[in-house]
Amino acid sequence: MADVAPPHTSDDLDPKHLLADGSDNGDSSEDDEKDDDWRVNLDLYGFLPLSADTTTTLNGNSNTLNWDLEDILDHLTSALTMRAAVERGRWGLQTGIVHASLDGSKDGSKWTSRNRSRNRRLTGKTVSRTLSIGGEYEADFDFDQTILDLALRYRAGDVQRPRMEQGAVSFVGFAGTRIVNGSIGSDVDIKLGADYEGPIVKEKRTKTLKFDESWSRTWVQPLIGMHTTYAFNPDWQAFVYLDAAGFGLSGHQDLSGTAQAGIAYSIGNSTQLSLSYKYFGLDYEAYGNDNGYDTKQHGVNLGIRILFE
Repeated sequence: MADVAPPHTSDDLDPKHLLADGSDNGDSSEDDEKDDDWRVNLDLYGFLPLSADTTTTLNGNSNTLNWDLEDILDHLTSALTMRAAVERGRWGLQTGIVHASLDGSKDGSKWTSRNRSRNRRLTGKTVSRTLSIGGEYEADFDFDQTILDLALRYRAGDVQRPRMEQGAVSFVGFAGTRIVNGSIGSDVDIKLGADYEGPIVKEKRTKTLKFDESWSRTWVQPLIGMHTTYAFNPDWQAFVYLDAAGFGLSGHQDLSGTAQAGIAYSIGNSTQLSLSYKYFGLDYEAYGNDNGYDTKQHGVNLGIRILFE
């Protein structure tokens, strides 16, 4: 008796499961295989703070700088900002480097004078005396900060790519360490002067005082954070990035954090451009003294992301 093929079920005849030649397309298995591939994301970006407020404290002396973007660009001497991640399946590692070095100077002067006169009754003459006291200062300062993040990450949802299907969502949570190296220094020259003019004596004296102070420290902060992406369509995405570190474990004051939100546009299957608004803050004060600094910055962040897989 000839073999009789079993009847086809409705699922077998579903066009979603058949190619033109009648074979199964295997989309789900291919997606699973791609999900297990190695992927590397490289983010290069430039942070343009519209406002930066920094208070430094050295041996009990505090100085506050309130800069806008023009001030920062005038005093910036070096900068490096980037993030990178490697992922296989849903697990991966990520790192980030933020380095900035600034220096500058400021000067000023203030003069006061005091006049005194009295009438000598014996001679009938008025005697005038003048004392002028003046001061000038010139201050050079430098600020250097390097932050290195190292974290283990886990992804839920879709693989984050420059081009994603409409409605696709990717969520990544991470935990690790943040290593901070901060140094501040100041060099202040103060020139004092006094002029005295009386009926008999005229005298002028000057004195210069120099103050050199510096502080440097490297510390480690525990780090947690997340970033998520939503695709409006294959070309446009919205994203949010949040992290927090420190929690008072490495100093009397020890906390840092980032909040960032923006949009990204695909310029190919492996590259996209991003525009976002970012806030970063760090507050550190060492144990045993009040040396340290507090900085807050917020502004525009421009980036390019490249995916290798």
